[in-house]
Amino acid sequence: MTDLNLNFQNCNVRSKMGLQTMRKIISLVLAWTVLSAQPVFAQEAVAPPITEAGTLTFLDCYKKVLAHYPALKKRYEQLEQAKAGRNMAIADLFPHIQGVASMTTTNDPVGVFGMLLQQNKFSQGDFELDKLNDPNHRTDYRLGLEGEMLLFDSFNTISKIRSARRVVKSADLGADFTEMEAGIVALESYLGILLTKEVLAVTAAMKEQSDRDLKQAEDLNQKGLILGADFYAAKVIAAGIERERNRAQAMLKSSRMIMNILMGEDLEWMWEPAGTLPEYAQDKGEIRAWFAKASQERKDLAALDQMIDAQRIEALRQKTSFLPKFYGFGSLNEHSHDWQTGGEDFSVGIKGSLDLFDPTLPGRIKGAQHRYEELKADRQALSDEIARGLAGEMTRFETVILDFPVLKQASKDAEQASDLTAKLYQEGRKSIADLLEMRRAALTTKTELDRVLFSLEVEYAKLLFLSGQLDENGIRLVNTRLKGRAS
Repeated sequence: MTDLNLNFQNCNVRSKMGLQTMRKIISLVLAWTVLSAQPVFAQEAVAPPITEAGTLTFLDCYKKVLAHYPALKKRYEQLEQAKAGRNMAIADLFPHIQGVASMTTTNDPVGVFGMLLQQNKFSQGDFELDKLNDPNHRTDYRLGLEGEMLLFDSFNTISKIRSARRVVKSADLGADFTEMEAGIVALESYLGILLTKEVLAVTAAMKEQSDRDLKQAEDLNQKGLILGADFYAAKVIAAGIERERNRAQAMLKSSRMIMNILMGEDLEWMWEPAGTLPEYAQDKGEIRAWFAKASQERKDLAALDQMIDAQRIEALRQKTSFLPKFYGFGSLNEHSHDWQTGGEDFSVGIKGSLDLFDPTLPGRIKGAQHRYEELKADRQALSDEIARGLAGEMTRFETVILDFPVLKQASKDAEQASDLTAKLYQEGRKSIADLLEMRRAALTTKTELDRVLFSLEVEYAKLLFLSGQLDENGIRLVNTRLKGRAS
């Protein structure tokens, strides 16, 4: 009895120890599951934090814009479509082979007679008149290969291939031009960020300076040492400076968001642009040299030239489409009535065709010719548009070049005047309103100078774009000019 109780106690102890071990294991599994699942739930419930990317050069941004630019993706797809069309045109030179299979049941005397011969089942008894005139129905299972190959079509297919190759070249050049388009869009946006960043720094510094001036004036006003009217007038001017600072902050945020959209990034993705706006103008060159470069380098103009040449070939092809065409053909067939026995036959030959009367020919010729003339008109319109664009940009660039030294000197003068007014204010010979008014004039002049620096870069970049020189090499030169790191 004692042994039995001991055994039961041992069993109870072991069972309790086993339960405790199981509970520990289950607790560990549940804890591990919760901990491992927690990041997943958090990821689904809360948006990932927006991290800063550090510093990006213009070249970095340009590469991101190229990877995201939807218009460029569309161009690439059009290029692939053009290549597929070219391959289809080339394929007409190769044999067309197809497998054929059919099942035919008939009691037509001629059909039955032919089936018997094809199946190697014709016998002496099949010459009986009753069988010839009123045969039983018969079934023929046919398996075979048929092929056809162009031998000569008066260079019709060759013309299609030549035209298709020019369409491919046109699509390729169109993609190159869209890359330049993405470049000028990215550059204008990037320069806008540099401009607003500089304007924000200037306005923020001026806001701090005006706050110090106002604090000193407030102390003097409370002591009755300056007129209250001057003090409150100065506060109005300071409020205007603060508004300029707020506007610059909003413009910087907006400019960065626009660039993020172009790069396909999150709207609030934070990063800093590398470099600054250069403080010198580039050589504007001669307007005729820009025109000459445009006629040589504009990819969209070259793409249109390729399309014109392709349509010229197409118009000629339509004119000669009535000429004879010759094809080689052949077939190999096996005929059976029961899928076990049967006969085989083949045939090869050459066939030719000539359109003696095709009512669609005049319309096709006229349509192709008018399409050719339409493309020539498009080319002339594009050339005129490029010339107008270059003339307008050259005029704006020349104006900015003339404004640059004027505003540069005015900015220095405004800064000097602000410093002198501050000294006169300290001597009591100028009011606080006069001082802040001069500081606001200095701020306006400095921000206008920054905008001129922005315009110098943008207008010159547009000249490069309009003349077809904003290619990869041009982009790298711009990146170097903005003092970005080489990539």
